[in-house]
Amino acid sequence: MEAKENYIKTRLVTQVLNNHECFRGMEVFGCTLQTPKHLDGFMSTIHQLTLILRNKANGEDSTVPLLVKVMKGSERFRTQNLGHVLFPNEINIYANVLPYFDSLLAASGSPLKATDWCPRAYLSSMGQFPEYSDIFETFLVMENVAPKGFRNGPRLDLDEAHLTLMAEIIARYHACSYALRIQNPDKLDALVQKIIPLNFLQDGKIFFESYDMIFRLAAERLFLYVDEFPAELDSERFKQHVAVLRTKYGPNQSLLMQQMLERDPIYSVILHGDYNRNNVLFRYSDDVPVEILMIDFQENRYGSPALDLSFFMYMNMTPKLRERFWDELLHRYHRQLIRTLCEILRCTETDPRLEAYSEPNFRKHFSRFALYGAMVALNFIPAMMSSEEECAELNSYFEQDVHCEGFRRCTLTVGGNEVNRRITAVMRHASQMGYMDVM
Repeated sequence: MEAKENYIKTRLVTQVLNNHECFRGMEVFGCTLQTPKHLDGFMSTIHQLTLILRNKANGEDSTVPLLVKVMKGSERFRTQNLGHVLFPNEINIYANVLPYFDSLLAASGSPLKATDWCPRAYLSSMGQFPEYSDIFETFLVMENVAPKGFRNGPRLDLDEAHLTLMAEIIARYHACSYALRIQNPDKLDALVQKIIPLNFLQDGKIFFESYDMIFRLAAERLFLYVDEFPAELDSERFKQHVAVLRTKYGPNQSLLMQQMLERDPIYSVILHGDYNRNNVLFRYSDDVPVEILMIDFQENRYGSPALDLSFFMYMNMTPKLRERFWDELLHRYHRQLIRTLCEILRCTETDPRLEAYSEPNFRKHFSRFALYGAMVALNFIPAMMSSEEECAELNSYFEQDVHCEGFRRCTLTVGGNEVNRRITAVMRHASQMGYMDVM
């Protein structure tokens, strides 16, 4: 571990300073590296790297707070959990996608910058680094925006202000893909080709082993609960939908999830891929969220924008808020999408090129893929609603072996019936909205 930390404090720091004009004429006067437990993730370790830089010309010192994200675990752990796909795909977003979106926006005369929608990335690299380890590694060095007041929002449930910020920034991000499709489809194709496919099934076989088990157990938890409390199936339609989910897909939920990855020639975009409260940071003024940044693009794909939208909407909205704000939030997303497209294309909303993206067409498309977010929320809500002790136990089993009995027991029970009622409400809403009709 000491050798790896020294590598970060020397080699990586040198690369950061040499690769950015803003650090010209600066030398390292101090350097500290810490690894806070609260930043630890399932598959990544995030270090806090703080540089004290001295200006050679005037002797003034400045502090540069950074975060360094690296893969964790053994080669076996990384292979089992597709680290060789997730981390290179994230590097690709910072190294290729966001910079190209910047050039697209600049060429249109827009003051927007895609790289401003995330913490500033100072280094994004991958490959073999013998001084660090003897296996494939990725390094992402970005600004630590905590000193600027950015932080995670509420643990699970978000209000209208938080949700609107999330909808509007992802709309701008998606709009860049649509603008490219209209102006330069070959370049969009080139960017998409750099994304390593992240499938649930490939060649008829399980591709994402860990997620296959997670989705299977999430569905099993739903079935066990409604079997015990059949009154939860409060309409014939919902009852039929749950029956189809059980009988058609049963233990093979990955088949359903793979169907949700179908590409659409009009609507597919370069996705964030794991868009929820965990992967955005908010800045507040008088406890009101006023600014947002996106982080953690590991699960980015090329697919329906509904995959990004439906996940955070199902994951981070209470059942009560869904009833009155669901349609309005989709409208706010679409409004920002069209505004951004008009800005990039320098056109009005009546431009015939935008007809395919009208709100009625968008909502029709959304309905075909929105079940994706409900199914993913079915998986993650239990962990987010469980106690710290339950969550720690679940994470421990996940890192050991997703096939072990301990992981199954935790997945089916953490959070108790409060969780069961919440995930059932998610699926009930998906049924009511017609999203489960695609099964």
